[in-house]
Amino acid sequence: MSCRGGSSRSPMVADSNFSCCSQVTYVQDQVCIPLNIVAVATAITQDLYRLNVNPLNLYVSGTILVAAAPAGRVLTVNFFLGGPTGTLIETDTLTIGTALAFTKTGFDTIQLEVAAGVGITPNITGELCVTPRYAISS
Repeated sequence: MSCRGGSSRSPMVADSNFSCCSQVTYVQDQVCIPLNIVAVATAITQDLYRLNVNPLNLYVSGTILVAAAPAGRVLTVNFFLGGPTGTLIETDTLTIGTALAFTKTGFDTIQLEVAAGVGITPNITGELCVTPRYAISS
């Protein structure tokens, strides 16, 4: 199987010559945002990304990088279906200086939780990059 048109400005087409597979065209976007969250002593919950399309028709690859945060804070990334108060699909823990890479479907919200702690410096910094792919029927 191969792909044509990998640019974010043109559709990606998955090619196959197998009788059990149909050809699918994908359109993809890319969103990258810097993270700069002011740390406070209480717990912090920050929605990083929300989808406004049917999450079952979407495939998302991405990374979440945490470059700096107050020492001793636990950083949790949550994937929800149904918004930030919906069903929790998956939880991953990040440490300072690490990144989480993922490819998922079936979610509509990415949320960062920072546990309460004594330290309030430095700010929580990093980057979120997501590449959603939308399947288009041919």
